[in-house]
Amino acid sequence: MARNLFSLIFPLFFLAPTLSAQPALYLPREFQQAVEKGTRALAGQPGPRYWQNSASYRIDAKVKPADKRIEGRAEITYVNNSPDTLWALSLKLIQNVHLLQARRASYVDPGFYTQGISLSNVRVDKQPVDWNDGAVFQSEDPTNAWLSLPAPLLPGAGLQLELEWNYQLQTSKLEHREGMVDESALFAAYWYPRIAVYDDISGWDRIPHNVQTEFYGDFNDYDVTVRVPPGFAVWATGELANAEEVLSPLALERLLLSYESDTVVPIFTRETLAAGQAVQPAEELAWRFTAENVTDFAFGASDHYRWDAASITVDSATGRRASVQAAYQPETRDFDEVAEIARACIGYFSTKKPGIPYPYPTMTVFNGHGQMEFPMMVNDVDMYTLDDTRALTAHEVAHTYFPFLTGTNESAYAWMDEGWATLLEFFACTELYTLENPEQSIYPGYYLRNYVGIKGAEVDVPMLTPSHQLLPPAYQLNSYGKPAAAYLSLYNLLQEDTFLDCVREYVERWRGKHPQPYDFFFTISECSGQDLSWFWQRWFMEFHAMDLALAGYRQEEGALFVTVRNDGGLPLPVPLEVEMEDGSTRYFRFSPIVWEGNSEVELELPLEGAARSVYLVWKDFRDVDPEDDRLEVK
Repeated sequence: MARNLFSLIFPLFFLAPTLSAQPALYLPREFQQAVEKGTRALAGQPGPRYWQNSASYRIDAKVKPADKRIEGRAEITYVNNSPDTLWALSLKLIQNVHLLQARRASYVDPGFYTQGISLSNVRVDKQPVDWNDGAVFQSEDPTNAWLSLPAPLLPGAGLQLELEWNYQLQTSKLEHREGMVDESALFAAYWYPRIAVYDDISGWDRIPHNVQTEFYGDFNDYDVTVRVPPGFAVWATGELANAEEVLSPLALERLLLSYESDTVVPIFTRETLAAGQAVQPAEELAWRFTAENVTDFAFGASDHYRWDAASITVDSATGRRASVQAAYQPETRDFDEVAEIARACIGYFSTKKPGIPYPYPTMTVFNGHGQMEFPMMVNDVDMYTLDDTRALTAHEVAHTYFPFLTGTNESAYAWMDEGWATLLEFFACTELYTLENPEQSIYPGYYLRNYVGIKGAEVDVPMLTPSHQLLPPAYQLNSYGKPAAAYLSLYNLLQEDTFLDCVREYVERWRGKHPQPYDFFFTISECSGQDLSWFWQRWFMEFHAMDLALAGYRQEEGALFVTVRNDGGLPLPVPLEVEMEDGSTRYFRFSPIVWEGNSEVELELPLEGAARSVYLVWKDFRDVDPEDDRLEVK
């Protein structure tokens, strides 16, 4: 903006003592095999034989807004860094999810359907390769397709893939991630054939795209030219390489000024657009963007959008600045605030939590129908309140760190990115802003609003269940609210300094790489110096709920001893508020560490004077059964 069934999904093996550099956890066999091969390590680092494949994409695309169509051609240089011989390439053809016969996990309206993506003139190392769109369209999963190779791709070798394609832009207005925004504005995502990830855990990533799930991409380089009709501007992943060729002198002057400005500079205003002073006069404008070591490329285009830009120092050690931009509909509720909101969030994330300098040269928030993140690019709908605009902007910008800087598999483990974005959004919106109604806009209320009211295994399924195997409500809860609660509980357990040190270490180890869940678990355990096996087991691998209960008390001179029972099983902090006989209150908060090996604890509350009652006070978490959260002291 992602579950015993677990044993059926993951064949599990007990970690042998000969492998143990971490306390024992049950490991899936594919991870154990990676450890044995030296590509992963049990202390959480990439192993000495870690590898990943990569590609460079040189794309030339032509956008036809009047026809709602994009045509493109690409030269892709792909390098096989794996120890395996590859006999075929797996292509991601996400646009085929728009086919009537494609499998989907979400409702779509008629405007969503298209004829899919058509490929032609496919060549590998200059040799023509047979391609049959019809066979792909009628296959069990048209979002994944095999491309046979004329010759096997040996370990350490590379190839050049050339192809052309075209597809129709969808017109749905149901907040989907790409397509036409209006008659002359569009957002292009998953718009080109992409070579799937081949990794040391699963081999080829063949998880179908079903609209609900998100994505997994290799770290690639892009050189993309987008050709648009007269009057159109383009915003995209990466840096604009030919601004002087496409922008009017006035707009170019303003853009260059914004690169050093701490305040927002209006690049395209209503007046600029009306006077024809936005872009160069030409029958076709070719906008060229370059980006290095990113997992995807997206762009937006319009002939009538306003454009704001500013910049911010993201690394005080080097003085490096990042450009922060917003492109949006002229008539907007509050998108004219977004450039400054995004700028503030980037500053916060760079210096506070997580305290990792924003790693890219640009960030653009585009006003479409979505709520979706891309490297250096966001597609966001116009929200109803400024609170919601701040929260949504913070969330999508936070995805910079997960899954783009650390290249997690969103399709399989959405909690590895959405949970972090939810927590970072919570931190930013509570420390940067005073929201009018935080309960409706951010974690926990916004993300756990359905948790208390829905009971049963479908909401408490283990988070390690692959995300693509889940449907609502489990998918949303396991992707957003529950992992954010797990990370916040970990924050309470480790305390801020250690927590942030460990998160930074995790990001640094896996910067530009592909971490798996156990890489995260083992890194945090190793970095903190604590055996957290019990914590990972109960939060991520078992059926549990957020449910604490006050079970009793006893009084002694100068203290109240309260018995708390963990009925749900999840290691949560224990927030207690005591109301005294004189009407005053005392607040106590106990670390989740009290639940290590315990399901019931007696907690000492030092008090001077008589207590009247004690409460479990849920501000940052939720209790599925609040009826036993109050205790009268007699």
